[in-house]
Amino acid sequence: MKNYLFLILILMFSCEKNSAKTEVKSKDKTLDLKYEVLNQLISDELKDDSLIALNEKFTSNYVYNISLKKVYLQSKRNNGEPPPPPNLGVDLEYDSIFLQKDSAYYFQQQKEISNFKFNKNRIKQNLDFTNDDELYKISQIKSGNFWTEFDKRYENKCIRTFSVPFFNKNKTMCILQCSISCGPLDGGGNTSIYKKIKGKWIRIKTFDTWVS
Repeated sequence: MKNYLFLILILMFSCEKNSAKTEVKSKDKTLDLKYEVLNQLISDELKDDSLIALNEKFTSNYVYNISLKKVYLQSKRNNGEPPPPPNLGVDLEYDSIFLQKDSAYYFQQQKEISNFKFNKNRIKQNLDFTNDDELYKISQIKSGNFWTEFDKRYENKCIRTFSVPFFNKNKTMCILQCSISCGPLDGGGNTSIYKKIKGKWIRIKTFDTWVS
């Protein structure tokens, strides 16, 4: 009888152990590429003479936010059906770049993005960073409006947001949103597709542009 009970306990422990293994998060296979894209876009931006001409202290006047934007991939949108607002995610239809037959891959990548934990130490420039959670908490402070509370923490800086890059299956193209917000009626942004050409990510398409 004792041996029988002991065998049951072993089987129960084995099942729990195997179950725990299945819950382990899968490795993000595009993690290095995500930081490669972000580093290049930030670096290119800081080297942009037109931006520097507008603001000699460009790097010190922005707080960067790497945002976890959901990608809404779908077949061609029905006539009259509105896209989701930019703040809710990236609106993208299946096409010759993001193939519908690769939908399982995109679903898995979306899960990886939802588990993404930004590591500012992987950004080559020394910059100020915030995140979606902090910005949400600031917006919930009842004693003042968002920008008043934000300025208390970051001394009248603007928010420069990049969404986490989302790649096609071949990892030769990616899509992301970028925006700048400096006040309630002082901001803008767009969604862009980048292609890796000779080791450099080149913007090939921009859409869903907005201004306020």
